[in-house]
Amino acid sequence: MANILITSMGGSGSLNLVNSLRLLPSADEHTIVGTHFNPYEIAKSDLEHLYIVPKAKDEAAYFAKHEELIEKHKIDVLIANSDFEAAVFARHLDRIKCHHLLPLPAQVDAVQDKYDFHRLLKDQGCRTVPNLPVESREGLADAVAGLNLAEGDRYWIRLRQGAGSQGATWLHTVEQGQKWMDLWCELRGMTPQDFVVAPFLSGRDFCVSVLFQNGELCVGKVYERLEYYTEDVSLSMMGSTPKTSQTVAEREPVDATVEAVRAVCSAFGTKPHGLYQADLKCDADGTPYVTEINIGRFPMTSPQFDRVGKYSQLELYVKLAQDADAPMPRDVYDFDPGWVFLRGVDLPLTIERADRIAALEG
Repeated sequence: MANILITSMGGSGSLNLVNSLRLLPSADEHTIVGTHFNPYEIAKSDLEHLYIVPKAKDEAAYFAKHEELIEKHKIDVLIANSDFEAAVFARHLDRIKCHHLLPLPAQVDAVQDKYDFHRLLKDQGCRTVPNLPVESREGLADAVAGLNLAEGDRYWIRLRQGAGSQGATWLHTVEQGQKWMDLWCELRGMTPQDFVVAPFLSGRDFCVSVLFQNGELCVGKVYERLEYYTEDVSLSMMGSTPKTSQTVAEREPVDATVEAVRAVCSAFGTKPHGLYQADLKCDADGTPYVTEINIGRFPMTSPQFDRVGKYSQLELYVKLAQDADAPMPRDVYDFDPGWVFLRGVDLPLTIERADRIAALEG
């Protein structure tokens, strides 16, 4: 029996976790408590135990409320399911009176800043593409020049922090980048120093999830993004959330993720332990590069890692959180290629075989 507290309840990511838990053979053994600051979000959940809490930006009140709920419901496992919430809980590890797999706060900070993260990877000897900070509006020209792009190549600009490809697009010229930053600064309160630039990687787009136990790889899974949820309305025609994705049998993205995870932990003198999710983009030659890592939380698209293949990473996660030395699989590349995940507004997640889709008559 495990009492599990999941934050950001009502959001797609947390609802996916609940639905995946309900599909497990052990579903009846779990009691789930959900929290969110937005009553309209949390109302999307049908859990019995739902609580509106302060925003995580009100750190003291937010944490105090969760302390109260952890004690009230005798919570066994905490899952902080957004970047901001993971960072808040990580700053109070000594006060969390239940099991969790949150990393050190310095590790969370290092990966949540895109520039600091790539600098860490480079310092640790990992394969990276240049990521350069923007010092000022005028300094964007120097940053783009520092990428040494070939004529006609595009560059990628994005915010140093934030999820969901916020503030991100590909561009051709410095003038376009200045206009882009101007809008974000004028309308959203950003500054030029909030941005980072990198070469645009035009190849395949992978999402990887790996689970570690005491420094050893347990299970790695991967899918490829095929279509993007906001491609019809975003300037780049891209995004981090896939509308259509497919499981693949590709070791290289998993191996690159494992290397990056080990690098992040090594930089802080720790061993990987828990769940790590990475986004990887390939260059025109097909070489994958880790562009970001999320630690301390699950991705929105967790069903891709829980509902196909031999193992459910969520099931293993809950087991590992409760017992750091629990028997776990080792060095498993859990590939089950050919499953297509189809997502849409107000539609249930559809999981279909690629060969059936290919056989549909035109």
